[in-house]
Amino acid sequence: MSFVLFTFIGIGFLSFLGFEYSSVGSVILFFAIYFLIGSPIDFLCTSLLDVFRYVNRLPYTIYKIIESLLDITLTFITMAIIDVFMNSISIPIHTEILFAILSYLLSQCVDFFDKDTNYENRNSNNHDENDINK
Repeated sequence: MSFVLFTFIGIGFLSFLGFEYSSVGSVILFFAIYFLIGSPIDFLCTSLLDVFRYVNRLPYTIYKIIESLLDITLTFITMAIIDVFMNSISIPIHTEILFAILSYLLSQCVDFFDKDTNYENRNSNNHDENDINK
């Protein structure tokens, strides 16, 4: 579901910024490759950062700064590599940079709202269990 949503939002945003493609299939292939390459790399980098954070007692603000720089850089590099190998798309460098930044900000917003939703669900479940126990 998130892939479909991200793809449609990405198509609109990238097209507005100069992303050119020969067909909708090319765009879908671009985002499929982007997710296939980006997801494992993102997971590995986040895991390594978490290890450094807990082992070296990395302060949260420094952790978030490094995380954002790493995420934006890796997104930019991933898009640039795909752009080089796919002849059916063309992405200007300023679009790659803006997309990388906005992609990171969008992921942070989703994480923020997921955290709030999970917190509310956990609290409502605790209240339900307390009501059952009474």
